[in-house]
Amino acid sequence: MLDYRYQTFLTLTEEMNYTTTAKRLHITQPAVTQHIQSLQQELGVELIHYEKRQLSLTAKGKQLQKDLYLLQREIAKVEEQLTSTVEHTTLSFGASLTIGEYMMPGLIESYLNQYPVHDISMVTDNTQHLIELMEHGKIDFAIVEGEFNQSVFEFQKIAEEPFIAVCSEKSSLWKQEQSINDLFSTPLLVREEGSGSRLIFETAIKSKGTHLDSFSKVMTIGSIGATKKLVEKDLGISFIYQMAVEEELNKGILKKIPLSDFNVIHPFHLIYLKRIQVRGMETIKNFFLENRVGIMNP
Repeated sequence: MLDYRYQTFLTLTEEMNYTTTAKRLHITQPAVTQHIQSLQQELGVELIHYEKRQLSLTAKGKQLQKDLYLLQREIAKVEEQLTSTVEHTTLSFGASLTIGEYMMPGLIESYLNQYPVHDISMVTDNTQHLIELMEHGKIDFAIVEGEFNQSVFEFQKIAEEPFIAVCSEKSSLWKQEQSINDLFSTPLLVREEGSGSRLIFETAIKSKGTHLDSFSKVMTIGSIGATKKLVEKDLGISFIYQMAVEEELNKGILKKIPLSDFNVIHPFHLIYLKRIQVRGMETIKNFFLENRVGIMNP
């Protein structure tokens, strides 16, 4: 268990209000204030800044919050191991949406065939949210296509995947080679902000001196499945990982748009925080290395 002052601090960082923090912890508001003041005096740093009736976390406060979330998770793991009568391993991780839906099912099957007594807990979300989950100690590692801070995370490349433009079979765009500029008059479907796929696309076109505003119409769609359906109905085009549209390409209902000036092959990475030790990480990394050939594109 965490020191009660640290628990009060964490609750306050979530509520950002002394009154609601007191109610949640079933203590008085002066007690919350006393806990925070005692903690700040002991550590010799300001954690919570109060100005114009607004609370905010200082840089030290934000760092302590992240470290406490990770420590809280480690304590929970130790308690679970001590109270459990059966020794077992649970993989708690995240995968960005494309990876989670189109790559992980086969890998999970292979992993469970190799380690049948292990448990799996996977969440799918965009890269930005998965990073936040790791920093809050909710998951141990993630498999992402988006960017991450390499000074904060250990990482290992596990795959590479073509990132392509697709249109409906009803469109004429796939019938001859195009340039990015030729597509500006066509409605574009993109993922939400924070998505690795969107960042990859924006970075790629920015390197060519253009941006999303160059397209006549841009629609934000948070679902890969919905995006594919809308493209199939010829309501726009999209840029997407090839693995996500492999079935539709094979059936001919979606078509790859041949582009003379867009050739992106992007890596997928396994990432985890440098400052914590993830149990079983060597086993996990070795598994992905052994299965690398099966998921890397030629």
